[in-house]
Formats: sequence, C-alpha cells, structure tokens
Amino acid sequence: MSKPVLERYSEWKRTRAPHGQFWIYFGAATFFNFGFSVFFFLFNIYLLGFGLNERSLGLIGSAMAVGTLCGTIPAGIAAQRFGLRWTLGGGVALACIASILRVIFTAPQEAIPLAVVGGVGLCTWGVCLSPAVASLTSEQQRPTAFSITFASGIGMAGVGAFAAGHLPAWITSLTRPALSPSESERYALLLGIAVSALALIPLSRLTLQPAAPHVRLVRPTTPFLRRFLPAMGVWAFVTGAFPPFANVFFVHHLGLSLQAMGSVFSFSQLVQFAAILAAPLMIRRTGLRNGILLTQLATASMLFALARVENVSFAGWMYWGYMAFQCMSEPGIYGLLMDRVPAADRSGASSYTFFVSAGTQIVASTAVGILIVRFSYSAVLYGIAALAVVASWMFRGLRPDVTARP
Repeated sequence: MSKPVLERYSEWKRTRAPHGQFWIYFGAATFFNFGFSVFFFLFNIYLLGFGLNERSLGLIGSAMAVGTLCGTIPAGIAAQRFGLRWTLGGGVALACIASILRVIFTAPQEAIPLAVVGGVGLCTWGVCLSPAVASLTSEQQRPTAFSITFASGIGMAGVGAFAAGHLPAWITSLTRPALSPSESERYALLLGIAVSALALIPLSRLTLQPAAPHVRLVRPTTPFLRRFLPAMGVWAFVTGAFPPFANVFFVHHLGLSLQAMGSVFSFSQLVQFAAILAAPLMIRRTGLRNGILLTQLATASMLFALARVENVSFAGWMYWGYMAFQCMSEPGIYGLLMDRVPAADRSGASSYTFFVSAGTQIVASTAVGILIVRFSYSAVLYGIAALAVVASWMFRGLRPDVTARP
C-alpha cells in the first residue's frame, strides 16, 4: 500500500470515522435490530397457528402502524424532557414488554391494542436514532456514522431472518419430548425479545443529550423545516409506495416463481447494505445536497425502467438498483437534517420527520394498491418515478437557516 493511500486512510480515520461512544450505541442497535428482526419474521407465522387469518393479521399490522404514527411527537417531547438516553431505554423496555404480551395474548381483541403499544415503543427508537447518532459524532463523521447505522440495520434484518428460520427447529431438537410448532415458535420469539432487551446494557453507558430545563419542541414552521418536511413527505411516498407490492409485481405480473422471488429479495438486502456503506464516499465527492439529488434521480430512472420492463431478469436488476439508490439517499437526508437544525432542536425535528414519513407511507401503501387495480403497474410506476424527480428538485432547493454545532 502506497504512502499516499496510508495517509488518506489515516486522515479519514482521524476526521471522518466515528469514535468512542458511537460504537457503544452501535452495539445497542445491533442487539435491538437483530432481536426484533427475529420477532417480526416469526410473529405472523406464529399467529396463524392460533387460527388467525390474513384479515386479522392486516388489522394487527395496521394497529402497530397507528401506534408508530401516534407515538412520534410524544417521543420527541420525551427525548427533550428526559434526555435521549432515558427515552431510548424507555422505548426499548416498552417495546420488549409489549412484545412479550403479544406472544402470550394472541386473540385479536387483545393483540390489536397491544400492537398499538408495541408501535409506540418501536417508534421511539426511530425518532431518537438521528439525534443520538448526531450527538455522538461531529459533522464530518456523520455521513459515515449514518451509513454504518443504516447498513447494520439492513444487515441485522437479513441475519435475524436467517436465524429465525432455523431457531424453532433448533429449539425443538433440544427438548424431550419435542415441542409443538407453536411452542417452539413461542420460545424463539421470546429469545428474540430477550436479545433486543440486551440493548439496555450498552444504552446505560452512553452519554447522550441530557434533559432540557425547559421543553421546547421545535416548530415545523421554522424556514428550513417548512421546506424539508414537504420534501420528505414526497420522498417517503416514493420509498413506501412500491415495496409492499414488489413481490406481487414479480410473481403475478411478471410470472416469477416464489423460490426465485425469495432469491431476488435476499440479494436486495446485500445490495442495500453495500449501497449504504458506499454513500459517504459519494457524498464526499459530490457534496451533501448533490449526493441526495443524484441518488433520487437514479431511483427515478430505475422506476421508469421497471415501468417498461418485460424481461424478468432485467426487472430483477432494476429492482436491485431501485432499492440500492433509495437506501443510499438515507444517510445524506438524515445527515442534512441533523446538520441544519440546532443541536437542541434535533429530537423535535427527528420526531416531525418520522411522523411525516410514517404517515405518508401508510397513505402510499393504501393509495397505490387502489391505483394499481385501476391503472396497472406500469402507469403507477411512471407516477412514482415522476414523484421521485419532484422530490429531488425539492431537496435540491433546500437552503440552510443555521448550521448545527456538534
């Protein structure tokens, strides 16, 4: 390795690589993401064993989405009132307790309100993620730190799903007499929740944003947020519109087999993981706003290609490109938000962003399902691609009101 390369690496490690307590937070995120990846992979399968059908599962999933949406603003207020560390810990604890109760009480009349509570606990992690990473890093380190955080979430989702597929059989093999499928799935779910609860140990060692003497949730009418939140809403519609229907698109519209579809989805996790890790390199060369613009325009081009595709193999490549580029934009978008609001306002800004994203994606999933039946996949994909172009134009027009201090 040449000396200039070593010097560049040394400079990157000193100035741009996250240090110290970020890695403690990363350990907490690893436990949390892995455990709940196991839980969500198995939970619906577990409920089917108790006689629930797809309609009941849809209601339970919608209830959790409602809890996620309703919990965003209170989570931002709690982060300012009690501090990030206590809010994160409370969210993890609430999510774990609610999930244990969801495993025990499976009747719809019990599962639906518990799903709402679980959604509130889980959204706390999402709301606090950006301000937590921002408070543990400098402005130069944030693109790398956000990339590592988002990439590890995708990686743990894949690892957790793989582990969840084998855990029930492994648990059954250890018991004599052998457990029933529902019992082995129950123990696997509880094991996943226990792993998520381990996140509380590293969280207790973090020095994060302390409680504020006076709660001041940043208003979304500040000039930067007034422009950022509509742009985020349009982009959230783009990212939430197609993925819920991608499996149906490939299997029923293009005729791909279920086994091949599983391979396409599995490889997409790897592609997203690599794309997010590559995002800081691109941002360093292009700048933050130009990097967001390029990834959003690339996302639009992949959607335009999917709208015209007839070859299944080509469609797989376009889908991988679509998922990679939209995920690649995330470190830049959240880095931009954290850089452009004062440190005291980060929790409030994050909660509003999460609220807009969650609400828009719920609307997107419902609206796109209706539009596909009415107008076909091609027409809808053209429309989503056009919205991606609109979102890129809106983000390109953002101007800072203030540069946040680390």
